[in-house]
Amino acid sequence: MNAPMSPDQIPGASEPAPSGPAEQDADTLRAEADKLEAYCVVVRAASAAADHAAFVEVSRAASEALRARFGGGSITSVFAWLTGREGSAALQSVLAGKVKLAGALSIEQIAEAVELAKKAELLRQKR
Repeated sequence: MNAPMSPDQIPGASEPAPSGPAEQDADTLRAEADKLEAYCVVVRAASAAADHAAFVEVSRAASEALRARFGGGSITSVFAWLTGREGSAALQSVLAGKVKLAGALSIEQIAEAVELAKKAELLRQKR
């Protein structure tokens, strides 16, 4: 079984409030890149679950970690964000080099996790 997720597995430290428009834009890009990476950590953990019991444990741990880092969230909301407009924009910002990743995942791992999320969303919508 996978080890439970902890809040420190979700990358991205809190940033001070921005002071100007350019800094706000940079801070927004940073926050979205941090969210992208954190959500990809959740997707990777969920996709690595060996069975339903392991998936439930990952889901519970992810919810706790997302609550600690972002004030809430679930695996379902993570997948929806990653496959939606905001997730796509965050991924494009990272791919275009507008913002660098701050955590342990590579750009390739991020892209793979987003693709896993897209496949999972398609399957969920077909049910």
